[in-house]
Amino acid sequence: MYFIKDIQYALRLLAKKPGFTLLTTSVMAVGVGLSVFLFSMFNTMIFKDLPFKDSDRLVRFHVTQDGVEARDNIELHDYAEIKNTLRGVELFSAYRELNINAIGREGARRYRAVKTEPGIFQLTRTAPLLGREFNQQDNQPGAEDVVVIGYEVWRTQFGGDENIIDQSLRIDGTPHRIIGVMPQDYWFPSNNDVWLPLRQSATNTARGSGDKPSIAALLENNVTQADVNRELAVIMQRIASRYPQSNKGLSLYVNDFQRGAEGDGIQVIYSMQIAALLILLLASINVGNLLYSRAIERNKETAVRVALGAPRARLISQMLWESAIICSLGGLIGLLVLAWGLQVTAATVATFFTDKPAFWWDFGIDAYTLKIFFGFVLATILATGLLPAWKNSGADFNAVLRDGTRGALGKKSGRLNRILVISEIFLSMTVLIAAATMVVGAYRATVTDFGVKSDNLLTARTLLRDVHYQTPEQKTQFVNALVAQLENSPGLGKVLIATMFPADWGWTPSIALEGKDYSHVQESAYPKINYVSVTPGTLEKLGVTLTAGRYLDSSDDGWGKRTVVVTDSFAAAHFPGESALGKRLRVLDAVSHADQWLTIVGVVKHTLYGDANSESGKMPSVFRPYSQAPRNDFSIAIEIKTDRPSAIRTLRNAVAAIDPELSLFQIEDYATKKQRNGAPIRFISTIFMIFGIAAVVLAGTGIYGVMANTISQRTQEIGVKRALGAQDQQIARQFLWAGGKQLLWGGIPGVAAGCAMAFAMAHVIGIGAGDLLFIVLLMVSIIAAVVLLATYLPTRRALQLEPADALRYE
Repeated sequence: MYFIKDIQYALRLLAKKPGFTLLTTSVMAVGVGLSVFLFSMFNTMIFKDLPFKDSDRLVRFHVTQDGVEARDNIELHDYAEIKNTLRGVELFSAYRELNINAIGREGARRYRAVKTEPGIFQLTRTAPLLGREFNQQDNQPGAEDVVVIGYEVWRTQFGGDENIIDQSLRIDGTPHRIIGVMPQDYWFPSNNDVWLPLRQSATNTARGSGDKPSIAALLENNVTQADVNRELAVIMQRIASRYPQSNKGLSLYVNDFQRGAEGDGIQVIYSMQIAALLILLLASINVGNLLYSRAIERNKETAVRVALGAPRARLISQMLWESAIICSLGGLIGLLVLAWGLQVTAATVATFFTDKPAFWWDFGIDAYTLKIFFGFVLATILATGLLPAWKNSGADFNAVLRDGTRGALGKKSGRLNRILVISEIFLSMTVLIAAATMVVGAYRATVTDFGVKSDNLLTARTLLRDVHYQTPEQKTQFVNALVAQLENSPGLGKVLIATMFPADWGWTPSIALEGKDYSHVQESAYPKINYVSVTPGTLEKLGVTLTAGRYLDSSDDGWGKRTVVVTDSFAAAHFPGESALGKRLRVLDAVSHADQWLTIVGVVKHTLYGDANSESGKMPSVFRPYSQAPRNDFSIAIEIKTDRPSAIRTLRNAVAAIDPELSLFQIEDYATKKQRNGAPIRFISTIFMIFGIAAVVLAGTGIYGVMANTISQRTQEIGVKRALGAQDQQIARQFLWAGGKQLLWGGIPGVAAGCAMAFAMAHVIGIGAGDLLFIVLLMVSIIAAVVLLATYLPTRRALQLEPADALRYE
């Protein structure tokens, strides 16, 4: 029953000082809430097991070039050799994701599909809800066209017909026999609605001419990723020795399937998790210091109780319950706030995508979140309560009664206060530098110049079907007819068509320049470009500035023409100090007819494609007339002169009038597309900014509290010095110098740790050395101001007392 009385004693102590209780509880709510939120969010996005049996053994293959992550897949023949020789893998499946047009009861719809080898459903241990999965016969060239559809397609296009098997679904103009329906909420490998046979292998494809598939695999039991990666390195070296031109420096590794999307961003994620732990530690130090200060106030009482024979365990229990109540209550408040934060995160993250987020991103309070929550709360209870209680109750009561004579600060208390201040300076400096780096990166993304004007433009994408648009002329005829119909439609202004618009990700093939020797250069070392097909007038209508030569116009139309316009970044990279006009290049891709030399007729300002915060945003671009290089998939942009719904209807009707089997998708304002480009980094930076603000507040209040308590305990000492003739300025300088030394002891390692985190994130978010130097100087200034202010204000208050009053100060 003693523990009940101890709890009641702790509650009485907390009730006597409601301000203290509110402050410590709020600090713990901030620390626990922010840290658990971040760990829960990233666990859901990256580290959480997929909702399949044996998903811990499910891996995806990633390509590296000279040790650097590459946005590419491996050649089909390399995959065949890996599949035949790599040990420790139970199942393989190669696949290629694509968009398709399907005709059902709702008309033409675009779906995300995947062409795959048989066995992809076995990777996830998932059987079809109806029918069967693919077999080897389905995957043979010339076999009957079959399809497995998703649950949503079955419900929307066929009304959930139980007799769906062997019915037909028209895909890209060709009937496909439905052989299976997958269960509800099954989207593997990436929010796919339709599955088709891959029908491509090394035996029926010449090396270098086939698609480069993605690869997923299921490892055997007791086989680790490290084991597979070691063997993969040996296999890839063997392939590179046989094909040095295409494979030198090329390697593979496997990683968790859900770890494929973040790329270099994993460094940012780890940095944020470190920041989360630092915030929790900072909050714990603050609460621990406050509780320790309370214990110090009662240390003589504790010493008397020890001298009278009070059991040490009972004293620890009484002090520990005070910490447990504060941390538990603060943690509960933090848990409620983080639950709300995860709901906001789910809604915010959904805006980052034109379709749906990854199917496993289910944000909310789950078992992992609760485990982390209870672990953090328990850790903070022990850190803030047990250690101070143990230290205070275990001291020699005779020493306690002697230490801290009237008007002086005890040696042990003074040493502990200095350690607390140094620790808070170190932690806050580290978090602030990392947070400021993210905020600056987000600001850069917000003000990024994409090189175009997007006022009042609506964009959409469509996909031409191979069966009806097999020749370049057929594709060009469709585009010309669409442009003519839209330009003559009321309520619309300018019409633009391109395979991709700035802010989009697109095709980035390699090129060769005329007159340069590439005989000793491997394929991966060829320069890469954004290769964009546009209709005449599109660059002008987008507001892309011409710097030399001319824009593409109607004189460039025609399959037999060979003209391009390049960005000034391309000209500067490949023709420094000379004009790029009249120079020739060729695109190294079989689809683009690599033997064709293209003549540069114009140079325009740099336009930004891909990620504005990485090297992809700096990649130069080459623009070619659509009629010279037509593609099946392209984007349409129209200027809205009436209202948005009317413009969308006009656009849909124009496409349907030319080909009713085509669908439009990713319909959105161009301004929204550009804003979405930097949305993830802005979201992450917002979280980091919250961390930075929390760090400043926690550090400021914590440092001020410790310094104020230290100087308060030295008030009588200050009075003695003034009574003996010491000048106020001299005393103030002495205390400020002591604060400055603590700033150096905590600030120097804090700057080093913060810079290490900042450098890890810098190349991912596009921050240069000059920006980092500015950030470090600014954050050092902020923390220095906090420390010096926290030292000066209590000192000034003590100096305002008359010496006689200071000598009587308790």
